[in-house]
Amino acid sequence: YIGGGFGNGIHNILEASTFGLPVIFGPNYQKFNEAIALINLKAAVSISNHQELTAAFIFFNNFDSKIAANYIKANCGATNKILDNI
Repeated sequence: YIGGGFGNGIHNILEASTFGLPVIFGPNYQKFNEAIALINLKAAVSISNHQELTAAFIFFNNFDSKIAANYIKANCGATNKILDNI
């Protein structure tokens, strides 16, 4: 469980994803493109209560760690893109 998502935002989910770990956070994640993408890839789960948390742990029993890590690799390079435009 990364934390956040029950207030204004979520904590950094990219670090855990870099290591191929599944991430769980609360329902307020819509401002974070990476959270939306990882949910769509089934590398993250949003929860609203303890029943959903339990279901998320069961869901992640069959988690493929390459999904999250590949998402990070596919989206690297922002620094170079910014520097190229400067």
